[in-house]
Amino acid sequence: MIKLRGYQEDLINETRRAFINYKRPLVVLPCGAGKTVCFAEMAHMHIEKNSKNNVWFLVHRKELIDQTLETFEEFGIPLNNVFVGMVQTVSRNLDKYKRPTMIIFDEAHHAKAKTWTRIIDKFSDVPMVGLTATPNRLDGKPLGYIFDKIVQGVSNDWLIKNEYLSIYDYYAPPVLDMQFKTRGADYDLDAFTAELLKSKIYGNIKKYINPQRKTIIYCPSIKFSQALSQKIGATHFDGSTPKKKRERIVKDFKEGKIRILSNVDLIGEGFDVPDCDTVILLRPTMSLSLYIQQSTRCLRPMENKKAIIYDLVGNVYRHGLPTDTREWSLTQEIKIGSKHAEPGVVARQCKNCLLVFAGNKPVCPYCGHDNGKTKQQIEHDEEVELERIKKVEKRNKRREVGMAKSLNELIAIGRKRNYKNPEYWARTIIRSRKKRYNSI
Repeated sequence: MIKLRGYQEDLINETRRAFINYKRPLVVLPCGAGKTVCFAEMAHMHIEKNSKNNVWFLVHRKELIDQTLETFEEFGIPLNNVFVGMVQTVSRNLDKYKRPTMIIFDEAHHAKAKTWTRIIDKFSDVPMVGLTATPNRLDGKPLGYIFDKIVQGVSNDWLIKNEYLSIYDYYAPPVLDMQFKTRGADYDLDAFTAELLKSKIYGNIKKYINPQRKTIIYCPSIKFSQALSQKIGATHFDGSTPKKKRERIVKDFKEGKIRILSNVDLIGEGFDVPDCDTVILLRPTMSLSLYIQQSTRCLRPMENKKAIIYDLVGNVYRHGLPTDTREWSLTQEIKIGSKHAEPGVVARQCKNCLLVFAGNKPVCPYCGHDNGKTKQQIEHDEEVELERIKKVEKRNKRREVGMAKSLNELIAIGRKRNYKNPEYWARTIIRSRKKRYNSI
């Protein structure tokens, strides 16, 4: 029988309490904290309460069906009256399946497509739960049009401190010197791929490969992933890779027969390989959700493990560290921290130990090195100083004019300042003074 962790039990209880006043809570728990386990148990509890109840547990990818079924089996949770299926399939056959009394949506940050809303609209009177680590759409927009209450679980920091997630080092080496063009809501990955292929940076990337570490590489395109894999001896796979071959590749990676996996966006939600200890990011993105889902794949805990994230495209400077505590909202859009990935805005890299840390304070929390002011802080200080100088100069100019008593003294000031017509300017000052004097 399943034994939940304390924070998982608390999350289930908090979700059940949310149903007193709400119909569609969105449950937030970091990647690797066991969302599927929690709500497999919640599905079981719902059916135990009434044997006629029927739960739909819906996912958005085929691979997640197998992983969800494995979770039920691993923890001894019976599948009686539990249907595990794909959102896309169910939405096309809404009357084919036994009517649910509860629907659980896994990875609910995908809940924007018509396939999802078709199910939601059809069963608007049925209690629903959304599960996610990143409660906003991939384009940053909120999910309040579907869900009505956020139920927040423990933070990444809490999980790391309590050894439910791995500690990690984050590096952002400047191996790329190019501008990222945008297309729609994200970067133009075709243009970026073309630049990468021309730059021949394979050697630079290979420096961050350690054959002793189990590594996942996220590439900007299939074309680049294939080329990189040939150059550095990685194994590439993508959505068009036949299912049996994909399953074999994942199995070999889990068993250690494959040490380096290269993909685009294939390895994401639900991919659970605890001894994977390295992620290399080569896919720039303006999506906070995508960034967190990819960068945290190596944080599953194992004894004596320290993960490494190599961010070669500066995603950390756009979004901050993947485990930063964030204020999630069902109504407010998540804004990108720094679209152009400027170091020192939301995160900075220590010049001494090269680790990235949150914020823009000068002292590195890892080695204690004083990195001084950031470029932005220096520019800000220069602007402040320039404004101060301008104010002082303006005040001194006013004082100089005020101390001039005669027309000739004022004309001399006007000439010194290179006024176009100093005589006219001086006479205007004298007339103004006389006017003020006569009005007293």
